[in-house]
Amino acid sequence: MPKELELTFSVADYHRTRPLLDGDVRADGISLIPNATPRGDACMLPVYEAFDVAEMSMSLYVMARARGEPVYALPIFPQRLFIQPYVFVAPGAGIRTPADLKGKRVGAPLYRLTVALWARGILQEHYGIAPSDVAWVTQEGEGTEYQVPDGVRLAQGETDVEELLLRGEIDALITPNVPPSFRAGDPRIARLFPNCRAAIMDYFQKTAIFPITHAVVVREEWLEKEPWIVGKLIAAFEEANRLSWQLYEYPKRLSFPTSVLMLEEEEAAFGKDPWRHGLGPNAEALEKFMEYAAAQGYTPRPLSLAESFWTEDGLGRSGGGELSRIAGGA
Repeated sequence: MPKELELTFSVADYHRTRPLLDGDVRADGISLIPNATPRGDACMLPVYEAFDVAEMSMSLYVMARARGEPVYALPIFPQRLFIQPYVFVAPGAGIRTPADLKGKRVGAPLYRLTVALWARGILQEHYGIAPSDVAWVTQEGEGTEYQVPDGVRLAQGETDVEELLLRGEIDALITPNVPPSFRAGDPRIARLFPNCRAAIMDYFQKTAIFPITHAVVVREEWLEKEPWIVGKLIAAFEEANRLSWQLYEYPKRLSFPTSVLMLEEEEAAFGKDPWRHGLGPNAEALEKFMEYAAAQGYTPRPLSLAESFWTEDGLGRSGGGELSRIAGGA
């Protein structure tokens, strides 16, 4: 029997990835040596330098791809989020609608985070708030060679931006996680969209987009030497996702008091599998992300899906025709 190809593997522990981390799902012909990614690593580190196969934030990935670094994404998307629940305001700042953000101080842990990229794109396209309309405050340097675009006002500090909001030193906050102060019911922090579910449904009904924030990337050397692994990895992630949904078929397992209704409502709103992988079902969301990324200075132009994602057919064939490298290209 041929020996399995050993690949180091890093992905966060989600319901939809746990079967891969636990070994309940295996990639045919591949021995994945798992590592449960600590929260935030996919957003902060060039994970492909440490692992053969890894979860990576989309903003970090497209910057790496534009620089011609030896890594490619597969059409596997382990993390997505609607941005509406992750935009917070100080109740005393006079912000009642997104339009009220104009002229305000908006914080984010880093300007370049993927959640901030999506938030700025959505605020500009759907609410008329350009990145240059607000004063940005971050708590550390951007790193990764990202340059904040001209015309954007940015002050970098060292104080946690959640604390700045609570102290009234900024007016709003975009963050990839719900702040502990909000969870604790602190009256000094509120959501920009008080009826988040309605705001999400309005956005989704207009766009059919469930924003993608992370992809799975593979070192280029493995894709060149062993292109067959692409299909096997996609199939393994799809099977892990299927098993996670199978667990919800008995909703009394879940600890939410109205879990049976919640699951029915979510399916009615977003379909049977909003976490599906592949380029076809996700083309609209990915193309919108590439549009926003170029407009905000992450890439010199919107990257095409064909040059950004390595599929079972190889690189540059998913969109019809071979493509040259981005670095130095058109």
